[in-house]
Amino acid sequence: MAYAIFGEPRKGVLLGVDYGIAKEADLARVMARYAGSTLFLLLAFGVFGEAQQTGAGRSAQGVEFFPERLPNLKVEPLAVVAAKAAPSVSWWRKLLGLQAAPAEERTSMARQPAALGSSSFGVIYDPTQPGNPVVVPPIPVRKHGALPLAEYLQRKAVAEARRPGSFGPPQLTLFDYTENRAPLLPPRQPLGLTPTANFEGLGQQLVPPDPDLAAGPEDVIAVINSQIARYSKTGTQSNPQSLQQWFSNIVPTACAVGSCAIFDPKILYDSLHGRFLLSAISMDLSTFKTYFLISVSNGSTFAGGWKNWALEGSRNGTTQTNFEIDFTQMGYDNNAVYLATDMLSVFSDVFQYAKVRILKKSELYNPATTTLTYQDIWDLRNEDNSKATSIQPAILRGRPGSGTPPGILVNSATTANADFLTIWRIENPTGASPTAVRTAIRGLWPYDLPASIPQLGTAWRLDSGAATVLKAVVRNGILYTARNTGYTTEPTTITYDRIDLSSNKVTLQGRISNGNFFYPAFDVPASNGPGNNFPNKLISGTTTDATGSLTYPGLSEVKAGEDYYLAGNRWGDYFGASIDPTLGGLWVYGQYTKPRGSTSGVYATRAAYFPVATSPQFTDVSSSSVFYDAINVLRQWSITLGCTATTFCPGNPVLRSQASAFVIRAILGDTFTFPPTPYFTDVPATHQFFPQIQKMRELGIASGCTATTFCPDTPINRTEMAVFLVRGKLRALLGDDFSFPQTAYFNDVPSTHASFKFIQKLRELGVTLGCGTGAGFCPNDTVTREQMATFLYRAFLN
Repeated sequence: MAYAIFGEPRKGVLLGVDYGIAKEADLARVMARYAGSTLFLLLAFGVFGEAQQTGAGRSAQGVEFFPERLPNLKVEPLAVVAAKAAPSVSWWRKLLGLQAAPAEERTSMARQPAALGSSSFGVIYDPTQPGNPVVVPPIPVRKHGALPLAEYLQRKAVAEARRPGSFGPPQLTLFDYTENRAPLLPPRQPLGLTPTANFEGLGQQLVPPDPDLAAGPEDVIAVINSQIARYSKTGTQSNPQSLQQWFSNIVPTACAVGSCAIFDPKILYDSLHGRFLLSAISMDLSTFKTYFLISVSNGSTFAGGWKNWALEGSRNGTTQTNFEIDFTQMGYDNNAVYLATDMLSVFSDVFQYAKVRILKKSELYNPATTTLTYQDIWDLRNEDNSKATSIQPAILRGRPGSGTPPGILVNSATTANADFLTIWRIENPTGASPTAVRTAIRGLWPYDLPASIPQLGTAWRLDSGAATVLKAVVRNGILYTARNTGYTTEPTTITYDRIDLSSNKVTLQGRISNGNFFYPAFDVPASNGPGNNFPNKLISGTTTDATGSLTYPGLSEVKAGEDYYLAGNRWGDYFGASIDPTLGGLWVYGQYTKPRGSTSGVYATRAAYFPVATSPQFTDVSSSSVFYDAINVLRQWSITLGCTATTFCPGNPVLRSQASAFVIRAILGDTFTFPPTPYFTDVPATHQFFPQIQKMRELGIASGCTATTFCPDTPINRTEMAVFLVRGKLRALLGDDFSFPQTAYFNDVPSTHASFKFIQKLRELGVTLGCGTGAGFCPNDTVTREQMATFLYRAFLN
């Protein structure tokens, strides 16, 4: 692969690099851009002599360049090169050894129905025993987006001229569409104002870093473009390794010829079913073939074993294309995992279309699966027929059966001053013929590309990327998004949207004013409640301090930057955020600048945890109680109304009938169907909790205390509650056939215990830590109402 370098040799400064010179239009474009400069044509060769691709479609301003150190370099004025090109452009194709791009690379494929594909490349992996360290090759830096480069640069240039219209400290500007006026009150405070954990993450490796993070019951896992590591919740690092080591058992499949670049990592913790999900892209640097790399944990802990999969990215179903995947994003719902990716033409990296790959959880989460099937839907178009790009799959949070839509994905528009987002509903995602149903959400603040990012101490600006949705969360039928955007008065900022999926209306928008903000680290805690609000911790990258003054690049409210950054203008593409599945607060992860020293730029990463903050709901629950937040959150979501209008009766025992009501409300809310004919002789249709007990039996969560009775007024013990909770959480997907740790957690629950697997799973999921000091479970003890609140909060709401 060739690239052109433009600069002034006498100054030793590289003015620009344009990658992917693969067709005549590319050459004309770069010549026009760098008129008056000197052109250098270089070839990049791999170890086997093949031309290698190093990037495309992006200009890297200000990189140091010394042509005198390249004695064989031929320097010619641009006018001379242009004169050579005028009669014929074939000379440079001959020089670079390139052939004309195939027709299918230059035009978008026709839109097609879903196509079925499969992969048999799945291998078990133990991250506590990684392979030997390997040399990590540079990653390809590619432009991901549907915009032509000239238009992208022109719109960025317009954005550069904008300046914030107000002065003073940054603030959240809100507009409430349900009232058709700006809200009078700020968002409620579901999260603490200061972090209780704040520690260093992975240090500089490859550029850009693209940091992401996921929190499980015991572990926090952080990734950057080249590396992954496990952390305790107090910040102790263990098991650091490269992504090449992590995926070493499938690298021979994914990169069969050349060295293997692995990039664009994303990591999630699926709190619905207790699994970590790691995705990345591999590229064979000799053949340019790309694969989706997927790793899924066997359970809810880092050390419990994983399974790695390689799925060829260029295939649409079983049909081979000449395209590569880029900027893969990941999400999940109750039944499926969604990978959304941009498809680029090989060599020239020209955007072709967006694709969604659908994986069944029932296969992906089963370690015994030998063939992983998937469905592909591609060439998705917005309502104006423009190509959808950088599609963001949503993650599903809490109350999974209450107002839960099918798989939800969302993307922003690429047109200037657009006022809409596009939502995709994946109907029948695990069936034979899934479909993507499009809805345009209109009436938003008109937005455009964000301006580049200014930083203290230098005129050098960082690339802020496109106006892209970077986070999407569905909770209780509401879609929350966080995206990079630019406005006339706020050129480099973040926008938050709240969209009611039942009415397809935006109900609330917010943006951070008076500053420079990018890459939102965003998620929605259960403590946010069902109201029309955003969380109060809207963490992001920033070069603005609390007064609105310019600073070095850092992570807002977590870590200030310590110097400016000159090593290229790429500052990554996204930051990470994750709700803690047991504690309920928000983890965030992003990068900041370190002192440059003798280099042109150094970054580091930082993680922080913002705890839950709730207001009192009952007079008999002290704020010092370990159950305080869980009880308050249950009241917010109407899972409990208390034992009186003002009290909760935290120490009272929970009856089996009450436990049924709690579990069904936590999963489904109060709106659900149920069999009208009683299952149990002691629960007539007139019973207060008849609907919930019937639903428990219908769903297979509870089978009664005998074949014909339920014993509704009997206090429930901790063993029975373990069965209720685990079945309520996992049965719809896995039944009772779920994996669980074989070594007993508790000294009073041996492997011979009738409910051993349920109690083990409850502990692995972090729903219980045991009783007393944690050495025992107390399987026969009665469950109290305060204990029940914590069980439900951890099992179903986070």
